[in-house]
Amino acid sequence: MNMEKGYVSTALIRPLLENAGARSFEEMPDASEGIQRVLKQLKDPDSRISIEDADELIGQLIQTTGNEALCVQPPHKFNTHSSCQLQHLFLCSNTLREALYYMEKFSPLLSDLLEVNVTRTRDNIIKIKFPVHDNAFLASQRHRTEIIISIMLNWMRQLCGAELEIVGINVPFPATQYQQQHSQQWRTTVQYNADECSIQLHSKWLDEGLHKTNPHILSMMKREVEEQYRKLARSGSLAERIRKALMQDKIRLNANQQEVANYFHISARTLNRHLHRENTSLKQIVTQVRLETAKQMLIASEDSIEQIALQIGLSGRRTLDRIFIKEVNQSPAQFRQNNRHHAMAVGH
Repeated sequence: MNMEKGYVSTALIRPLLENAGARSFEEMPDASEGIQRVLKQLKDPDSRISIEDADELIGQLIQTTGNEALCVQPPHKFNTHSSCQLQHLFLCSNTLREALYYMEKFSPLLSDLLEVNVTRTRDNIIKIKFPVHDNAFLASQRHRTEIIISIMLNWMRQLCGAELEIVGINVPFPATQYQQQHSQQWRTTVQYNADECSIQLHSKWLDEGLHKTNPHILSMMKREVEEQYRKLARSGSLAERIRKALMQDKIRLNANQQEVANYFHISARTLNRHLHRENTSLKQIVTQVRLETAKQMLIASEDSIEQIALQIGLSGRRTLDRIFIKEVNQSPAQFRQNNRHHAMAVGH
């Protein structure tokens, strides 16, 4: 599947137009069909636009303004009319810990290419990690990464106050001609060509007393975001979302139907109905993820086939043999031997 096929929320794009002062953009007679389509959709902060249309608009805005660093600049101010429901929920949270939980859970509402993962290091640094794509060096992907980081920092500072200290930011792309804008706008040091894409801050900020939101308002906002998330699961490929969640260890490979359904805020019956509509099943998806993971491990690791089978949740080597022979028409041992020979030949 082409990972560049997907959508982004208009909530990520609207601030760019506001920063660029591009209201006249709507009246441009030579705007392409894609850009005209996006501009109509931008009126709804909770609608979604295709990656291709978003990239075209971003590129046109940068070209029109002559500002390559446009995506690094956060929104000037909070605008209730242009903010999405997830932003409202984030800013209603009582602590940053709670807000980051919602971001981790509902990040696909901002983009189906976005997975947020919050971790803690041994020295109590919190890392808010974003996906690193194979084409991170491309300008279009770099600009989308800059938008996500800028929006995330903006929301966090709105919630915690301007005194929030960011320890550092890692980005997977090389330093740019406008790298000074990164450190100035993001107000921290930036590490380029990193193996990860992350925002780092000290764990002391997680539970700082911020404010006490009316629990009824918070509950209402959460219900609205969950309903949006359910609609998203119904409208997109649920099978692909499950596959991604399994690959990223968001869901255990041995999880039952109810656990998977709970993760997506739908019932087990709805889960089965949608997967049936997509001509697949949870068992088939799990088998394909196990197969994919096993293939990677067979090529990249020295683990025995028995060890690999156990690591991907199978009872042992015989089960993995059976899956491989059925799906790949060769045993795991044959697959390892053939692909290692191929890799060596390519290397030479």
